[in-house]
Amino acid sequence: MSAICFDVSASNRIDANKQRLLHNPRRTRGEFRQLDAKEIEEEELGELAQFAATTVAKAEKRAFHDAVLNITEAHQQTVAGWNTKMKLVVSETSCPIHNPFDVGQCIPKNASITRQCDVLVYERPWEHIKELTSFYCH
Repeated sequence: MSAICFDVSASNRIDANKQRLLHNPRRTRGEFRQLDAKEIEEEELGELAQFAATTVAKAEKRAFHDAVLNITEAHQQTVAGWNTKMKLVVSETSCPIHNPFDVGQCIPKNASITRQCDVLVYERPWEHIKELTSFYCH
């Protein structure tokens, strides 16, 4: 007779992770859900906001990148991917738009001169899809 052994704690960890992913409020389908302050501070959302700011600057045929100074509000909707609506405060940098944006080098020319942009970004990271679907800056 032989015994089969397995690590119950590892199995429980996997089950706990599955439950966390399945019940993650960020993954709820349907209406837009407002992100809280902690979620807005996450690096991933900051990168998404900068992607939107860079894409807006290119669409407007601006000469320089805009840097995101603040995300004042964000909402997320789960569809066949994620729609993320954000209200951004941006300011023009001295980094030419034809160069890649570098957060360490692209500092606002004058942070007191800002504009606000409402953006909507659609993404399906598992398929490497990320696109700015709408924007309005004022």
